[in-house]
Amino acid sequence: MTTPLLPPVEVHVEGPEDLIASVPHVLGFHPRDSLVVMAMQQSSLTFTLRVDIPLARHRRGLAEQLLMPIRAQQPTSVLLMVFGGGKADPAGKPPHAKLIDLMHSALCSVGVPLAHAIWVRSCQAGEPWICYADPECSGTMPDPNTSPLAAASAAAGNVTFADRSDVVALVEPVGDDVLTRRSELLDKAVDEHQKETAAGIRLVRDTIGRDTPLSDDEVVALAMALSDHRVRDACMTYAIGDKSQAAERLWLELTRGCPAPERAEPATLLAVNAYLRGDGGLASVAIEAAEAACPGHRLAGLLRSAFDCGLAPARIRDLVLGAADEAAWLLRSGDEE
Repeated sequence: MTTPLLPPVEVHVEGPEDLIASVPHVLGFHPRDSLVVMAMQQSSLTFTLRVDIPLARHRRGLAEQLLMPIRAQQPTSVLLMVFGGGKADPAGKPPHAKLIDLMHSALCSVGVPLAHAIWVRSCQAGEPWICYADPECSGTMPDPNTSPLAAASAAAGNVTFADRSDVVALVEPVGDDVLTRRSELLDKAVDEHQKETAAGIRLVRDTIGRDTPLSDDEVVALAMALSDHRVRDACMTYAIGDKSQAAERLWLELTRGCPAPERAEPATLLAVNAYLRGDGGLASVAIEAAEAACPGHRLAGLLRSAFDCGLAPARIRDLVLGAADEAAWLLRSGDEE
């Protein structure tokens, strides 16, 4: 079979021994007390999944749970390997046969063939392995560290750990004192950001309705405020109510006066205002301006889809009110400072 690595490397392995020896280098660690599922497309390995061996009462639930990721791969066959979890009985039958039977039944229910099922005591050189379907199909493990896949993995810069706990250790948090100190700093940073958001909302609110042209500094300050999506979302509420005309004049001035990509924020607000008062032409032009200023702009894309589908202005109005709930709360809380 062909086994992929990251960075992309392909190594051809043959026979159960080579297959078992490849597992640590595919997973990145030597599995223990584990069920390993390998999904195949013809002779190529496309997907590997490892789970802890479940308690007896959880076997069926696990088999059902694993079907979703397996089916998503649309494999032509599946390989199952059990590592550890006990030892063969006196008759030579491997442990956890009922788990394999349930997995086999689940795979059959979705039309995926089980190509092979193997138990191995551990993924170390000289350890015995046995096939579930045929006890005569058995052997001993080669050294995984000298396999072709080990060499390819090392050449690709990958590390194979002795145990999954070593991988877990890579992401262990630093000391509690450091985390506590940084948590306090984050609390302060969030408080400052909340204050900046509220200040931005107040700035826009106080600017709406002014009759004098905006200075360069004012345009910059407003553009910075609207770059906070919570400020922008709060401003969508100005499309409804007695300030809608004054707000639309401000969005138009900022759309014309802001450079890209900042132009996208007032342009989307202009589009909302125009659409809700029935001016689909201006709404469409404003969305085009937003998309040109910031390709891939999320709100502009959502509005484009809504406009193209002919979503009723009343529905847009409801969506605007719903989307702006949190931002409107920030506006109220900002007013209370």
